[in-house]
Amino acid sequence: MKKLVVLAFALVLASCNQTKIAYIDVEDLMKDYEATKVLEETLKAKQETMAKELDSLGAPFQAKVQAYYKEAQRMSASKRAQAEQALQQENQMLQAKQQEAAQILQKENQERSEEITKRVDSFVTNYAKEKGLHLVLGTSGQGTVMYGDDKLNITDEILKVLNDDFAKE
Repeated sequence: MKKLVVLAFALVLASCNQTKIAYIDVEDLMKDYEATKVLEETLKAKQETMAKELDSLGAPFQAKVQAYYKEAQRMSASKRAQAEQALQQENQMLQAKQQEAAQILQKENQERSEEITKRVDSFVTNYAKEKGLHLVLGTSGQGTVMYGDDKLNITDEILKVLNDDFAKE
């Protein structure tokens, strides 16, 4: 029985020595990947454009609010109630537009981030096959790989090829 356990252990060790393993620091990869940087710049520009549009709608509303406060004491109760209701409706419309803009940006960010992730995953799969790797682990900060010899870290290699490929587009 002891010989069988020792033999099984020796087989496991032998098979472990043949397994090629590497890891990628996903956080660093995504931070330095040009496609991610372009996405961030694109979304920032869209956010600024939307903010300007919303500001252009908000400025006249603020002017109406100020005008209301100047005239409110001279208005009858019914006229004041009508003005307040109109301002409230316009404010709700502005808030709805702000919410819609935020949702549009969030949806685009999610969709484009998923595209980038799929692209990276596909690339890593092909890279691993070409390099004869049996297992590629992904780590993020202090995540799943508690320790990895720097010789096994292929983040920079993957990042270089991904960025070169992205630059061709």
